Amino acid sequence: MSIRLSAKSRLASLRHVFACWVAGSLFFRGILWIFDALGRFFGDSFVARMFTADFDESRLRDSAFVRLLEHAFNRFPKILAPPLDDGKNLMWLRGSALITFATEAMDTPLIRNLLRWFGAAFPAWGLLVVLLAAPFLPTMLLAGMLVVVLGTAVLRYRFTLDLTATFIMLYVLVMIFSAFTSLVPASSLPVAVLSSVLMLSYLLVRICFRSRRCVDFALFAFITAAAGTALFAVYQYVSGHLYVAWVDEDLFEHLRRAYSTFANPNVYGTFLLLVIPPAAAGVLYAKRLVFKLAALGTAGLLTLALGLTFSRGCYLAFAVSVAFFLLLIEKRLIVLFVAVLFAIPFVLPPAMLDRLVSVVNFEDSSTVFRIQIWQGSVRMLSDFWMSGVGQGVEAYNRAYPFYALSGTITPHSHNQFLQVFLEMGIVGLLVFLGILASFFRTQFSFIRNTADKRRRILSAAMTAAVVGFLFQGIFDLVFYNFRVMLAFFLFIGLANALTIAEGVAEGISDKSTTREPS
Repeated sequence: MSIRLSAKSRLASLRHVFACWVAGSLFFRGILWIFDALGRFFGDSFVARMFTADFDESRLRDSAFVRLLEHAFNRFPKILAPPLDDGKNLMWLRGSALITFATEAMDTPLIRNLLRWFGAAFPAWGLLVVLLAAPFLPTMLLAGMLVVVLGTAVLRYRFTLDLTATFIMLYVLVMIFSAFTSLVPASSLPVAVLSSVLMLSYLLVRICFRSRRCVDFALFAFITAAAGTALFAVYQYVSGHLYVAWVDEDLFEHLRRAYSTFANPNVYGTFLLLVIPPAAAGVLYAKRLVFKLAALGTAGLLTLALGLTFSRGCYLAFAVSVAFFLLLIEKRLIVLFVAVLFAIPFVLPPAMLDRLVSVVNFEDSSTVFRIQIWQGSVRMLSDFWMSGVGQGVEAYNRAYPFYALSGTITPHSHNQFLQVFLEMGIVGLLVFLGILASFFRTQFSFIRNTADKRRRILSAAMTAAVVGFLFQGIFDLVFYNFRVMLAFFLFIGLANALTIAEGVAEGISDKSTTREPS
């Protein structure tokens, strides 16, 4: 006990010394003043309030759109929702003699207990398998698994939509409409349907993982799966089972970039941006020393894998994530972040440093390539800003060659926000921004109001991860890989579930099946 108290006292002394140092340094005070000034300048703007203002979700209950969606989900008979003793969940089966016989056969203790176990366990466990398998299995297999989980969930749970889920459902409707009005409807419609299934994973997370233990376990599974990909990436790099690609070979002749299970290093780096911040926050979130050390090792492994992707955009996005996390938790620590930035040129391996510096090298073909694509894509907006061209590569390339510069060929615009604008028009872009705004409002409100420091740190880390992910979306189409899209909506579902998870030590199946989700 005395050792523990002395360690805490030494830590408190270090914090005090650091605070005094910052307060007495003109340089560091100037840095903090700049961030304070930016906060005051943007804090009262309409855009900032859209992302940060608190929202009373009880107002959603008065929305005809939300009531219609909830009715569509909840009209299915909850035959997998125990208890079945009163027979109410079997009323829908009654009618003919055959159905009556089936009803009586099902209403036996054995069948009733099997249904109770299946209904209680499968949706959450099935979704947990999806979390573990997302970095490894093919997209269509994952989508099929989600459809099965969704089917069992609607037969067990009563759905209630939060603000983020409402915008996601609205986005799905706009996406399906845009597919029908696409330049190539036959190509856009399958893309829209697949994207809709993956986005509905957000609703499944919110409905299946409602206790704190469930959310922690699901997040642990997500990070564990990512750690598996990181081990494979390190093996790829060490063994040399890589090939030169995705770089300007005149500038980086011998550069090898790890891509793990994602076939593209930029895609893999984007996936890691979601995982590293919560893994690192586990050092502070975990209670036991062994778990803290495991979190530290996992975060280090994931960061190493990110480094081996040599993705310049992901490097910058990761730095943005770290800075944003520090601003949310303790803005005075930003001075250490600035000091680390100054030290990077002296500690970063030469290959990574050269790759990072090449961001401002306009002789790099990949940099010039992106700029030309952005220019051509912006020219497309003059004709398609209202309706969009539709989802998918075929719809985009049906129009893009008429606006391209220097004959540049590309499957997409290399910018997530620009791509949504081009595919779905101004309405689609606004709804997409609504999804992001509702997510950030939920997280910022929780960070401001919660008294639980551990959950506050984890929420800040997950919010910072999304910020870094979206920053990477400025330089690339982060939803081009459907598994990354699935990971994103699973992730924001876990982040929002964290804000409402009850602190009850329940199992993954959540035995409280009769109440509606918060």
